[in-house]
Amino acid sequence: MLLDKKTKPPSKAAVGSPLTILNASDVDTVISQLDLELALESQQKVFKAFSASHTDDSTTSDIQVPHRSTLTTPTQRTLVMPSRAGELLGCKFVGVPNEGSGGLPGSTVVLDAETGRVKGLVNARKLTALRNALGKFNCYAKCWEAYGTGSALSLRAVPPKREPRNLLIFGSGAQAQSHATIFLRLFTTLDSCTFIVRQSTPRSEALLSDSKKEFPKIKFNSGASEEDTSFNLSQAVHNANIILTLVPTTTPLFNSVDVTSGTHLVLVGSYKPEMRDVDDELIKRGGIILVDSKEACMKEAGELIHAGVHSEDLLELGTLLGEEGKDLRARFESSGDVTIFKSVSSRPFQSFTDTPKSESERHTPEPRYLRTCANDL
Repeated sequence: MLLDKKTKPPSKAAVGSPLTILNASDVDTVISQLDLELALESQQKVFKAFSASHTDDSTTSDIQVPHRSTLTTPTQRTLVMPSRAGELLGCKFVGVPNEGSGGLPGSTVVLDAETGRVKGLVNARKLTALRNALGKFNCYAKCWEAYGTGSALSLRAVPPKREPRNLLIFGSGAQAQSHATIFLRLFTTLDSCTFIVRQSTPRSEALLSDSKKEFPKIKFNSGASEEDTSFNLSQAVHNANIILTLVPTTTPLFNSVDVTSGTHLVLVGSYKPEMRDVDDELIKRGGIILVDSKEACMKEAGELIHAGVHSEDLLELGTLLGEEGKDLRARFESSGDVTIFKSVSSRPFQSFTDTPKSESERHTPEPRYLRTCANDL
């Protein structure tokens, strides 16, 4: 390459920079050694920065989230989701097959924010699931440290009105595994967990088996809604203190009359206007709905759109975590008899791993693991 005097030479970092590739096994290593407190703290920062960025010029803000694009083929849809969070720049690609239950393949391309060069490629399926679980957990544990339950986490948004005992999860994939792990580790009062699937599969059986090994003191159950006539879904929903919906669906997964007052619901599975995890009545019972992004949810959250929810009925988690959160929290908690967090997983919330300040603070042996940017569904 020839350079004249007016051309700025490339930085040393941009010349000959290696391409870091993290495969599924590498990501498992990162997750197994990840400091959850560090990850949660980072997530809170990004949620707050996202909500604070709405008044910024979209071309200069540290948080930039263009709306996702979709490429369609006869057999699948590819979702393309670029984002920027400070110095982290990346684009997530997710394949959504028309058929099959093997999960959603996802890859993240990490870019150099200064040069635009590709720095890394990450298998983002499990990383995505972990990030989602961390983001949703942020909604529900503000005061557990004060209640003596063993949680050392510092900032949370909405304290449960009573100690949760029963966790109900719709799904059996990586999302279900990560959510179960995070919630059971951090909510020490939970003593039972039930997985709901449409049909029993080797994947759902493996999830149940692995969960029992990881948490031997927890009582695990599972039910196949489409083939197990003996399973009482209404009773499982009635008993649940926390309900997580992690599967895409166009019809409500359960009847809202079975949901008891004080239940916390996390709605993640549906991400298009024609989809809906729950019915209109349950959305109305929630009063003000906590969301990751008002703009994204008004475009993509089918259950909110179908129930006629308006933007003023939504409260962003980043706002609740911010300085004005104390004044908003009481209004949010008193607005309904259940609390609902809806996420269409806006992309900036995927940049959650901070670089340790010193060698002794590193949680993995190789520096290449220390910065990852994963965009999400």
